[in-house]
Amino acid sequence: MIDTHCHLLPGLDDGPRVVGDSVDMGRALAAAGVTGVACTPHFSGRFPTPVDDGHAALEELRVALAAESVELEIVLGAELSPAMALDAPDRELLDRTIGAGSLLVELESDTPVAAVDLVIARLDDLGLRAVFAHPERCRAVRSRPRVLDGARSAGALVQVVARSLRRSTRADAGAAWDLLDAGRVDLIASDAHRAADGAALETALAEVRRRYGGAALTALTDSVPARLLGRSGEDDGD
Repeated sequence: MIDTHCHLLPGLDDGPRVVGDSVDMGRALAAAGVTGVACTPHFSGRFPTPVDDGHAALEELRVALAAESVELEIVLGAELSPAMALDAPDRELLDRTIGAGSLLVELESDTPVAAVDLVIARLDDLGLRAVFAHPERCRAVRSRPRVLDGARSAGALVQVVARSLRRSTRADAGAAWDLLDAGRVDLIASDAHRAADGAALETALAEVRRRYGGAALTALTDSVPARLLGRSGEDDGD
C-alpha cells in the first residue's frame, strides 16, 4: 500500500509529538503492508505548519527510520483546510503538492457543498488537482453525495480514510462504506495519527478486500496512489 494521507511527522500537528513515536508509527504502518507514505501535516488555521518545518521533520524521520531498519519511503505533502485551499497565497499551495501536482484538501464536518467546486476552480487555475479527503465526515456531502460525481468528472479524486471505516457506530463510517459501494472513491488512506492506527488500517483493508475483491483493493491503495505520486502503478483494470 501507498498511504496518501498520514500524520507521521513529529511535532508538527496532532500527530506524534517526538520522532521516536513517529518511528513506532512507521513500524506499525509497515507491518500493515504500507511501503510508502505521503506525510500530510495539517495546513490550517489551527496548524499553520510552515513548509520548511515539514521538510526538516521529514529529513529527521528518514534518518531515524533508517537507523531502526524500518523500510518506509516517505515524501512530503500537506492536508489543507478548505479555507487555506481557497485563500492562501499561490506559493503556499504550490509548495504543498503531493507528487505530480495534486493537493490534499480535507472536507470538514461543516464544509458547505459549494466549497467543492470553488476549491476545484482555484486549484485548476494553478494547474493542480484536488484530492478531497474524508468526504464521509462532511455533513453536506453525506446529504448530497452526487456532488462528488461532478468533482470527479472535473478531475478531482475522492479519498476515504481507514479511521472512518473502523467507526462502525458513527455516521461517517456508514457514509464511507456507502461511497465505496457507489463507486465514488478513488483512494483509501490511513489518516493515521498514532501507532495504534496501523492495526486499524490492516483490519479496514481486510474488510475492503472481503467486500470488493483484491483488484479493487489494489486500485484504491496502490495503483491510483502510485499515479498520484507520479509513478507508473500496476494495471488496476480501469
